[in-house]
Amino acid sequence: MLLNMAAKEKINALLAELNKGIYEKEEVMALALLSSIARESIFLLGPPGVAKSLIARRLKFAYKGKDEGKGPKVFEYLMSRFSTPDEIFGPVSISKLKEEDKYERIAEGYLPSADVVFLDEIWKAGPSIQNAFLTVINEKKFRNGDTEIEVPMKALISASNELPAKDEGLEALWDRFLIRLYVDGIKDTDNFNKMISEDLNLYEDTVSEDIKISDREYKEWSKQIDGIKIPDNVFKVIGVIRKKISADNEKEKVDDENDDAKHPIYISDRRWRKIIRLLRTSAFLNDRQEVDLMDCFLIKDCIWDEDSQRDAVFQYVSDAIEEYGYTVSLDFAGMNQELTEFITEINEETKFVKDTRKEVLESVHDGYYEIIGMPANQNLINQSDFNSLTNSDVSKYLHYWERNRNQVRQYSSYSLRKGNTEFSIFINNTEHQLKMVVQGDKRQTTRKPHPSVEKDWDDRVNQYLLQTEEWIEQIESYRNKDMEHLRTNVFVKPELANMVESHITKTTKEIEKFKVSIREIQNGYKRLKNEEVAIND
Repeated sequence: MLLNMAAKEKINALLAELNKGIYEKEEVMALALLSSIARESIFLLGPPGVAKSLIARRLKFAYKGKDEGKGPKVFEYLMSRFSTPDEIFGPVSISKLKEEDKYERIAEGYLPSADVVFLDEIWKAGPSIQNAFLTVINEKKFRNGDTEIEVPMKALISASNELPAKDEGLEALWDRFLIRLYVDGIKDTDNFNKMISEDLNLYEDTVSEDIKISDREYKEWSKQIDGIKIPDNVFKVIGVIRKKISADNEKEKVDDENDDAKHPIYISDRRWRKIIRLLRTSAFLNDRQEVDLMDCFLIKDCIWDEDSQRDAVFQYVSDAIEEYGYTVSLDFAGMNQELTEFITEINEETKFVKDTRKEVLESVHDGYYEIIGMPANQNLINQSDFNSLTNSDVSKYLHYWERNRNQVRQYSSYSLRKGNTEFSIFINNTEHQLKMVVQGDKRQTTRKPHPSVEKDWDDRVNQYLLQTEEWIEQIESYRNKDMEHLRTNVFVKPELANMVESHITKTTKEIEKFKVSIREIQNGYKRLKNEEVAIND
């Protein structure tokens, strides 16, 4: 007999039995079981004939009945717009009405007395049924006449081939379904051939009583689930997801005049609270004392409202886990800022720039200045003529360089006067600049730091390196603690662990880059010597 099994071992054994004869629905079955243990509901969206109802009917085999040797009480119903509350919650007791004048339902055998409930096409239910559902699903209570009874429901599965219609008052009921999954037909040919050829009675209970979950066990687990810890990186991931959704909602605000506009994603505070308990349940059933990043992938199935949002929601969740999961307490931005300020301090203490450069008039052809913008055959002015200019117009000759004779030749006279700047002139009322040349240079003086200053810098380098070592230890702690079970999470596809592993590796490389930068800074100031060198801009 399988007594005193660890939770994970028991859940794996249960799922192995529940999945017999059902193909490519392992994730659906696992999440249906998870939601029931978390005391939450699950909605299955998909076309007819893809085993949505079969999932629900086999899930009941996971639980023992309250009475020895009997299974759990089950209620199944296919909704229609003609469904009445009597068909769901039980007929009114005629004897109570006649003899005691009480309006009370006979609930035994109906939803209020069931352990496992399957409701097909739930959106077709009328308003009176929907309103009663809200309290039953959320609080596990049903108002029967003047008495409020506890509903023993462990699992509620609803299914449909469509989502609730907009603007028909179904939002509150839709919000009660925490996990939302799309269920499709079998894709793999071998699996399909097995499904259509195997002679199995999928509605027969073949699960050993030893691995079924008892009422006592269910209640005890619920208490322990509430004590599962939520680490800071999980809160960080949730915070990032909320910000991403909020930012996207701002960009995609609904325009009533645009039929193609996207509807915003709305997640109530109550829903986030339920999501946290779902993550705790996953951690507990994986034999852990705290939630980890793999559990966070479950959020992707809890926060979409429309089928078109599923891809975007997965991206929000995976990005948040990959980018922020293991860096919640690693202040990379702060370290970058400190190192930048450190480099600035070193430069200010050890490097000085002396700039003697200045622009002066360029003397060409032995005593002439070149005028910019004038034709080549009239673009020179005698230095003495230029120096004698005032604000008054005078007649002066311009000159040009005659290349074939290698001499300066005189050109005709112009009306000239002093320009608006020290190095310009007016020629016939048009201002021109004279050609300039840079004299002097720019030199950097490097000074070796004083020993006491260098010691202070060495101490800071050691502090920075110590910080990076602490980060490495923290990441390695995550690696050693989480890696061994990342790919064995009962409820999350193992390939999603690649994102977590990738981020751990990427984070480690970032820390190593910091260590290299810190060493380069130290080597830089230790190699300094007293010298002066020209700087080429």
